[in-house]
Amino acid sequence: MNASTPSPHRNRPSSAEDWLARLLSPDCGASDHMAFEDWLAESPRNALDYVEVERLHQMAGALRSDVGSSAAAAPLTTRSTTARRKHARHRFLALAAALVLAIGGGLWLIANFRQAPSSQYATAVGEQRHVNLPDGSWLVLDTDTLVQVTYERSWRRIALLRGRLQADVMRDGSRPFVVTSGGGSVRALGTVFQVERQSENTIVRLLQGRVVVDTRAGHTRELHPLQQLAYDQTGKLGSPQSVDSEAAESWTRGRLVFKNERLADLVSEFNRYSRDQLVLSEATLGDIRVSGAFNADDQAGLLAALRQGWGLQAKSAGKNRIELSASKQ
Repeated sequence: MNASTPSPHRNRPSSAEDWLARLLSPDCGASDHMAFEDWLAESPRNALDYVEVERLHQMAGALRSDVGSSAAAAPLTTRSTTARRKHARHRFLALAAALVLAIGGGLWLIANFRQAPSSQYATAVGEQRHVNLPDGSWLVLDTDTLVQVTYERSWRRIALLRGRLQADVMRDGSRPFVVTSGGGSVRALGTVFQVERQSENTIVRLLQGRVVVDTRAGHTRELHPLQQLAYDQTGKLGSPQSVDSEAAESWTRGRLVFKNERLADLVSEFNRYSRDQLVLSEATLGDIRVSGAFNADDQAGLLAALRQGWGLQAKSAGKNRIELSASKQ
């Protein structure tokens, strides 16, 4: 037998039986599900094989249950042994017939698996929305957000295409809840967490429970409650940082809470909720530290607070632009 170079995917299952074992494993992660989707897409035969193996696994479980019950109830006599053999033969024939039906109807099952119905939900600038999901989980969508929701037999998937969401997840060990965004994904059990998609990065904030962040670069990190981290489009992970729960959840109630934050960050956050965009006359103003709680839709109240507390003046700078500058002494 000639030696060959080990495949870079040597740890990836190569058969339907191995994939079933991997998906049923308690440490199966979002990256495993994505690799499984890729394997299914490689060949129609792969999908047919998986349908057959999964049906066989389910029927074998039912058969073991029936056999166990019969063995406990029947005495070990020649007649009962013969009867059990006939019963087992009938069960085998029924199982074979069921597999034929499974293969015959495989294309329908695969289509149902590969093309599960998806729903899109969106919010306009300044709008927020609560979305109740089929399993009892729910989402809060922030301003200018777009998500695609797909519920399949083996997992629940939310694609964050734009904006920010908070997810309150109903626990279901048989179907991981996964949010994909940019260069990675977030896998959760029963938990509350946020995902924010920015132009270059995705930020994940964990409020309750447990989530695992997987990236396309192969990095994985588990977050603890009241931690957040960011990853970029290439899948590079940042370091976990602490989260203030009041500030993190305030936007879900229409409030924006800032605790010693940079003015540049405050302006960026407020600009998400209005078509009238705030700009700074000088970049150095962005380093001013600001604390306060504001209604997300009350730009006029924010400008009044900045004028009274930090001496900043606001003036029109063209269509949909308001310039902030320092007061002249």
